[in-house]
Order: sequence, then structure tokens, then C-alpha cells
Amino acid sequence: MVRRAVVPLVLVLTGCSAPEEILDVSYDDRFGAATTLDLYLPAGGGDARPAVMFIHGGGWRIGSKEDYTRAAKRLAGSGFVAATINYRLVPDGEYPAAVQDCVCALSFLRANADAYGLAPDRVAVWGYSAGGHLASIVGDAADHPEHVPDCASGATGLPAAVVSGAGRQDLAAEEHWWITDFLGGTPDEVPERYETASPITHVRPGLPPYLFVVGEDDAPADQDGIEEMQDALQAEGNDASLLVVSGGGHLLNPSVDGGGWELSTSDQDPTAWIASLDFLDRTIGK
Repeated sequence: MVRRAVVPLVLVLTGCSAPEEILDVSYDDRFGAATTLDLYLPAGGGDARPAVMFIHGGGWRIGSKEDYTRAAKRLAGSGFVAATINYRLVPDGEYPAAVQDCVCALSFLRANADAYGLAPDRVAVWGYSAGGHLASIVGDAADHPEHVPDCASGATGLPAAVVSGAGRQDLAAEEHWWITDFLGGTPDEVPERYETASPITHVRPGLPPYLFVVGEDDAPADQDGIEEMQDALQAEGNDASLLVVSGGGHLLNPSVDGGGWELSTSDQDPTAWIASLDFLDRTIGK
């Protein structure tokens, strides 16, 4: 049984082994469905559990929290509290609005940690494509003045860990129309936005651990930029690793049985899933 919650503190029990689901929770009442999240809690209750907040992709202009429902349920089955979030999309989500929404959602989860049985200091962010960019920028610049939200939950610190799948780390490296739309202009028109919106700009010591996942043949993800981000993080003494999925693309990857291809993201490849779970176990705990 699933209930779509208006009041976020109402839990609905499902089957004995299925996660508890709390759907359509508003983390910022000002923007309707654009700023809602779904929660999946491990069966059997518990408190102070590690948590993961999923950020969907779609070029900052399409997609929804449901894109990560399956992954969130799988994580909840492994003992993590999992949340999938919506955020404002272009044009309403033009930078920095989408980033502020992601920070607000993280702040909301921490503010309601007791209600959802999660540990506020053990919340990781995980995103793919545009969501991978957003996960990276929340990971190293959630506290930047441009990104601090004015929502009820307010500011929050950096997450405890970051899984960034196929996201651009330097938005000024190559010009594309979807980046121009997200940033509200070209590099010549709004150079400061290209700087502050790029995760690589904010690299410094003391950042949370990062795991980057990218398909071997994923041209849109700018693999070179991901490697540069990894190098920059490591040069500052941070924990940063990179998994390149053999034969993987941006949305076309080897099937689970290895017998063909399927429409899926490289962070859901079986090898990537195992590596991500190991990373989460190591960084935010089992």
C-alpha cells in the first residue's frame, strides 16, 4: 500500500520486506510539485541510519524524482534511507535556482532526521547527468553564497559523500545550448555564472569523498573534465575515485545479463551499483 503524503511526518507501512514509502513530501511549499521528494525507509524501523538523496538528470529541463524510484527502493532494501527529489527545471530552474533547491532538500532531510530515522551527518547525494553536476556542486559548494537557499529549512553543510554519474564538472569547457539555457547566457554574457556553477571551481581541502561513474563511450559527459575534477580533488588531499563502465554510454549500456544493450544510465550498471554500494558503506556506513 502506498500513500501520497501531504504532511511529511506521516509514515505508511507496506509489506514486511518492502520499504516504507512517503511520497510527494514538500520540502519547499512555495513551488508546488517542483519541490517535492519521495522517501523510502528500510522495513523494520530504526534510527540514525545512513541516507542517500538522489538527484535526477535531464539536462536541467526534464525528468523527475520517479527516475530514481527503482534505485531508491533497492537502497532501502540494503538498509539506507533513500530520497528522490524534484527540483525546479529550466526556465524556472535557471541557475542558481536548481542548485538552491537541491541544497534546500538536503537541509530539509537533516531537519527532519528524527522523523525519518536518518543520521543528519551521514547523508550522501547521488545524481546522474545534470543530476551528477548538481550532486557535485552540492558536494563542494552547498555553502557558497549563491547556493544558500532562502527556503524554510535554510542553509546546511556539505553532504557526507557524493556519487556523481556522468555530470559536467566544468561548464565553461565546451559550449552547448542546454548549458546556455541553464545558466541564462553564453560564457561571454554571464562568465561569473559559468565559474560559480562549475564544481571544479570550488575544489579545496576538506571536501567529502567523491565517486565518479561514467560510461567508456559517453561523449556528452565530457570524461576528460571528470578526470580533471578527480585530479583536482586528489591534489587538495580529498578522497576521489573514478569508475569507467566498460562499453557504457550515456543512456545505452550493457544489459544485466551481458547479452545485449538496454536503455539505462551507467550508474545503474551492475558493476557501478556494486562499486557505489561499497563506496557508501565505506563513507557513510552500512
